[in-house]
Formats: sequence, structure tokens, C-alpha cells
Amino acid sequence: MNTHHHDYELSLGPCEAYEFDLVERSEGALEPERARAVEQHLGRCGRCRAYAAALATLDTALAGLLPQPRLAGDFDARLAARIAELPVRQDRSAAFAAAEREHEQLLRLLGRGFSWRTLLNAVALGSVAGGAVIALASFAPGMLDALNLVLPGVSASTMSSILLGIAFLLGGVVFARRPGGAMLLAD
Repeated sequence: MNTHHHDYELSLGPCEAYEFDLVERSEGALEPERARAVEQHLGRCGRCRAYAAALATLDTALAGLLPQPRLAGDFDARLAARIAELPVRQDRSAAFAAAEREHEQLLRLLGRGFSWRTLLNAVALGSVAGGAVIALASFAPGMLDALNLVLPGVSASTMSSILLGIAFLLGGVVFARRPGGAMLLAD
């Protein structure tokens, strides 16, 4: 009856949470901390004990049936010669130093952020925008009225200011997305 019980436990397989651990244990590849937990579980679980025993039996049977490979006597010398023939990799410290320099340069550029050049560009753009608004204030409202581009309830002057603001916003987006960076009047 005990054999029947053992066969039944083996047919159930191990607990799902321990299946891979038991295989690694049989191969001697289980980490020590996890091995202690698995051993404690084996002390309580007949299914996993039966599975571990079946793995051990299978390993023993396979070891007896499969041929054992043997290394040639000059294996170590041939391996050392092949390793010596491998190309030498360049020193990683030079590549690391170049990457560090590039990283530091990017940090300096990012850290500058708001520079005098940026401030001068903003002042120049504001001057140009102000001059354009003053110049267009005299004829843009009449032009917008003539083209029926004035929204109901909005004055022609306000509408021209809104359109001019949208134009400057779009211009700013275009300059900001240029690959060489935004170069305006102060550059």
C-alpha cells in the first residue's frame, strides 16, 4: 500500500511553487538560501519528496546510460593558445572618459538654460513684435474688416493682436525645433 501511495504522489507532480526549485536542487544549482526553504518544504510535503526522489532516480539512470565525455590531454594548452589568439579589446577606460566628458558638457549646456543670449533674443523679439503691432494697428483692423475676418463681438484691433500673437507663437515653435537651435537677432 505504501508503494501505491508513493506512485500516486509522484503522478501528482510537485507543488507548482517548488517544481523548478526541485530541478535546480537536483542539478546542484539552487542558491543556499532558497535551498534551505526547499529542504524545509520537502520535510513537510510527500508530493515534492516523491518528485525529488524520481529526479534522483532519473539522473542515476541517465548517468549510467549516457557516455561520459573525456577531454584530450592537451585540451588546456590548446584552449590557452586559442585565448591568446583572440584580439585584445581596447581599454574601456578611454571610452568611459570620453562618455564622461560628453555627459559633463551636456550638463553644462543644460545648466546654463537662461543665458544672456536668450535674454537678448527675447528683448529683440519683443521689440520687433511691438513695432509690428504699432505699425499694423493703423491698417490691419481695416484690412481684417474688409476681409470679414473679425469675429462678432471682437474689435478689429483685438482680432489683429490675436492673429499677430498666433503668428509669433508659431514662429517661436518653428525656431525652437530647428536642429541648430533657435538663433534669432542676438546670435
